[in-house]
Amino acid sequence: MGGNALEKENMGRVAEALCRLYSERHEIVVTHGNGPQVGELYLKEGKNLSILTEETQRIIGNSIKNFIHEECPSCRASVIMTRVLVYTNDREFSEPSKPIGRFYDKEKLVPRGRMEFSVKKMERGYRLVVPSPEPRKIFEVDKIIKAIRNGRIAIAAGGGGAAVAIQGRKTVRMNAVVDKDLASALLAEKIAADAFFILTDIDRAFIDFGSVNAKPIYRMNVKTALRYIDKGYFENGSMLPKVRACVEFARKRRMNAAIGNINDIENVLRFRSCTIVTP
Repeated sequence: MGGNALEKENMGRVAEALCRLYSERHEIVVTHGNGPQVGELYLKEGKNLSILTEETQRIIGNSIKNFIHEECPSCRASVIMTRVLVYTNDREFSEPSKPIGRFYDKEKLVPRGRMEFSVKKMERGYRLVVPSPEPRKIFEVDKIIKAIRNGRIAIAAGGGGAAVAIQGRKTVRMNAVVDKDLASALLAEKIAADAFFILTDIDRAFIDFGSVNAKPIYRMNVKTALRYIDKGYFENGSMLPKVRACVEFARKRRMNAAIGNINDIENVLRFRSCTIVTP
């Protein structure tokens, strides 16, 4: 679930849908974004983004868990704090692309925090942009598998997971935010998921979203999606990582993935009213 889609009014229907899946004995892993939340925390506290990601994992994860338990007291859910390996030589550290925090109307109104991250004009306004290195490994995969095999809904890889790197024999925190869509696709592959759903605040992916020539995409295979990516149809830091994540999952698991509106979660979970990415 995208960080921008995690509004309180959405969470009741999300919890209801998750509880229905749980009652049907599906094994469920829920991941979530944290872009708006981690951005606000950074501007207030100026801490390392890896530390702030852990804070938002705890806050947002427990909020999702509470909504699930309120909807279905018999549902068992666990928040699993998750770390993700990144490489220190990732190009993102020199060319950041991940938007965080709220949208602003004017570039000059964007607070820069203490570390002078860059500002980028997005389709809906200006946002802070920070490094978002490629996720290479999820350290807590075994814990997540154990949780779902024990009949729990696992809430994991929140905010893409806390970014860490290996330096010598030490694990060090990186001042970066891992993209939650790409981390989720990696996690879905490693736990051998049968389906992968990205819930956001728009109905589906579009070609040239936000332009007068925007066209909805109802279904595309991996080959078509890669061609659209090469043509630059998707905005970096927005729809692009979502499509990339679906491509990775569909290609590696040979299963379908979907991008759809969190407000229509019941249909999306049935591969309706969304963009479907097929192998």
